[in-house]
Amino acid sequence: MKRPYIVYSLSKDRTTQKFNKTKFPDIIKDIDKFLQSCTTANVKKPNKVELTAYTSYDDTDPKELLFDIIKKTEEKFGQSDMEPLAYHYPSGVPHETNKYIWKFSNDRLDEVIQYLLDNSPMPKSSFGPLQLYFTYDFKLIDPTTKSVLQNQAYTSYLIIWFSRGKACAPTLFFPFEQADKDFWKYIDSINSLLPFKLEEKYLRIAHVNKHGEVKSFKKIQRPAET
Repeated sequence: MKRPYIVYSLSKDRTTQKFNKTKFPDIIKDIDKFLQSCTTANVKKPNKVELTAYTSYDDTDPKELLFDIIKKTEEKFGQSDMEPLAYHYPSGVPHETNKYIWKFSNDRLDEVIQYLLDNSPMPKSSFGPLQLYFTYDFKLIDPTTKSVLQNQAYTSYLIIWFSRGKACAPTLFFPFEQADKDFWKYIDSINSLLPFKLEEKYLRIAHVNKHGEVKSFKKIQRPAET
């Protein structure tokens, strides 16, 4: 029998959201504060670290500059894995734009971030031109007691993209069976520690049917103050 739970995740038509800060160092500090205060994760130990460079997408992109970035990045980090940006449908023919991917161990995150900083500002292009992707998986904790919240059936995660812009995609599983006073108290306790704005319209509670399965979700709303 599954327990009801509350999840925060963006809608299908909105894949990312902005950070509260705009500069790389400030964002990293905010991520570190959140992970230390509210989760079991460590900012120095992401689950995945990837750097991607892109060739030009159309005539508006600076083709030679993008090739120079790819060459320079390969000189820095070695050979990459190249693959098409996508495949045309229904022919299956590879797209003309390619992406070059470097994968790193988590202890090299600071090095890759510094590489982005050293190469900023980057030229404007349809994709990238350099994009750092890294992720954290974790369980939620109480920021006051530092104890892990009980009954967390699912692992929460934070996906981060650093490029010319910075964005994230959080998915947080709260082990609360209803949107009661205790739930909103917990939300209020972590709100100031989040590196992004938690938009309450994206909070939903899982509905468990009589067979113990989650088949639907319902939006929740903070009760009006009396």
